[in-house]
Amino acid sequence: MGKIILYTGYKERNIGEERGANMYKKLVDELQREPAVNYGINEAESLAARVLGISKHEVGATPIIKIANNIGFATLKQKNMPEDISGNIFVGGTTKDVYNEEKVIVVDEEEEYAHQRFIIAHELGHYLMDYLGSEDSKNPGILFSRAYPKSNHDSAEEIRADRFAAELLMPTKLFCRQYLRAMEASDYNLRYTISYLAKYFKTKKSSIERRIDEVIY
Repeated sequence: MGKIILYTGYKERNIGEERGANMYKKLVDELQREPAVNYGINEAESLAARVLGISKHEVGATPIIKIANNIGFATLKQKNMPEDISGNIFVGGTTKDVYNEEKVIVVDEEEEYAHQRFIIAHELGHYLMDYLGSEDSKNPGILFSRAYPKSNHDSAEEIRADRFAAELLMPTKLFCRQYLRAMEASDYNLRYTISYLAKYFKTKKSSIERRIDEVIY
């Protein structure tokens, strides 16, 4: 295992630790009783909107690390991860022994910051939709893990987690508003607009291009 360091997200806005943790605990308890395992794309996006709503976030980049922390996750960076993996989530099982935390999301330290943010959001989607309410969640001795592959996001589970992450980091209404503003300001220069949105939401340009296809076209 490579060197592990705490991922603090020091540039992200504090959304109120105690309030956020309490509100997210209610959501977690709800999903434990009524699992989201059969959610489709639209329901996954609605769930992301609920998560974002708890944070009271309205403008700018989503404070994803603070959200993860308030849901109870330690966010970590790790060197020398497997070549085909950019991140992972670990809950239960040996997680406490290995990381000294009950729940962790690990990202590859060598990935760019914008992509690390997407990985964290994606892994949160796995936790909320694939873990809570499952048989594994009822037995803390069982390890839950979902690696973030560098490629092959073609399974229904991965597609759903990607759309959850996209809505969490680039919420539809705010994305459309900023897209139109940038297009008008740049005399409808799409290249400028993509660059502007990537900086605004702190995501990769490829994520912006995909989001444009999802919510604009």
